[in-house]
Amino acid sequence: MSDAGRTRQKLRTRKALVDAAVKLVRAGKQPSIVEVAELALVSQATAYRYFANAQALMNEATIDIVNQSLDLPIVDEVGDDPSARLDKVVQTVGWRMFDDEALYRNLTRNTLERWFDQMGAPEGERAPVREGRRMRWNAKAIEPLRGKLPDPLFDDLLAALALVWGTEAVLALRDAARLDVKDAKRVMRRAAQWMLRGALSENRDD
Repeated sequence: MSDAGRTRQKLRTRKALVDAAVKLVRAGKQPSIVEVAELALVSQATAYRYFANAQALMNEATIDIVNQSLDLPIVDEVGDDPSARLDKVVQTVGWRMFDDEALYRNLTRNTLERWFDQMGAPEGERAPVREGRRMRWNAKAIEPLRGKLPDPLFDDLLAALALVWGTEAVLALRDAARLDVKDAKRVMRRAAQWMLRGALSENRDD
């Protein structure tokens, strides 16, 4: 087999392991390397060459799921109404976090670990612990309001929307509020709309 062929084979093996891990997690399991290898039709020895432990495999599976997020242009499908655009974001991206809850909880754990790893460093020298995907989605949702709202209010709305959907909101609704998935999705959707309407109302009052 050529070098290029071996490289492609390695990529296929790695993908098979990650896909198997995602499938098991979605089935409600916390998979071991042994279980993943069996489902992927890969030997345990081979699986351990790719991933030292189950946590490393979970991290890779989480990144894979996050990177499958729908593209930002889907927001434009619903037109220029900020309410409809925000609703599109919450239902397609925010709700997905409930459907892949274990993976997104793993992402939150990794984020916390990166924060603690840098705790002793000066704040200005710390690397970001998140990539800011949520903020890009929010900016895309309320883009039609840019120039219609005062810049400070627009910026505050953009930041405030980060509170009402995302991994932290999933934890709050599921763990603190103790809602089942159906009710948690409903409340997340309503909270985003309340936040938007509050900003619009404040702008009218001014």
